[in-house]
Amino acid sequence: MPQLAVLTGDIVKSSALPEGGLAQVFDGLDAAAAAVAEWQDVAPRLTRARGDSWQAICAAPFALRAALVFRAGVRMTGKGHDTRIGLATGDGTVTGADLSDADGPAFVASGRALDDMARTARLATDTAPVALQTALPLADHISSRWTARQAQIALASLALPTPTQDTLAAHFDVSRQTVHSLQEAAGIRALMEVCEMLEHG
Repeated sequence: MPQLAVLTGDIVKSSALPEGGLAQVFDGLDAAAAAVAEWQDVAPRLTRARGDSWQAICAAPFALRAALVFRAGVRMTGKGHDTRIGLATGDGTVTGADLSDADGPAFVASGRALDDMARTARLATDTAPVALQTALPLADHISSRWTARQAQIALASLALPTPTQDTLAAHFDVSRQTVHSLQEAAGIRALMEVCEMLEHG
């Protein structure tokens, strides 16, 4: 199997969500997984565990892009909705239809990154390449400010191949200027540039 990025997450303050809120959040994660499936070769898998926890994989070069997409998938479901994500890249073995029996250094490191995450952090890694380790705190800071609407735009903007603003405007039935304003306010264009650097660097 090619080098993997493993994302291990849990939902922030899941016990405080209203009735049906957790199901709504996981619908957002499913939407994110579907988006990731369209732009990388590793067969995507999203597995729910322990009620409010989840795990997903993608091809290693797309680690940051996937982390942002999964966070966007959660944040777009409602004000205050968020997820923590422990991220690791490396070797891993996936044998079943889901990730419940997956194993390998990347899976262990991803879970450890989540367990050791600082209280206020939402994205963390301790074994990824230096460039990704450097970019992640900045990506965390920027994406922590996304509104639900900005998160919707972020998830769509991070698709590959990169959609034009005209395409996004048609999809969301808004003006091109609205898309531009949302992307700029959310720092999406800058994040996309970092993703591209990591993927092709």
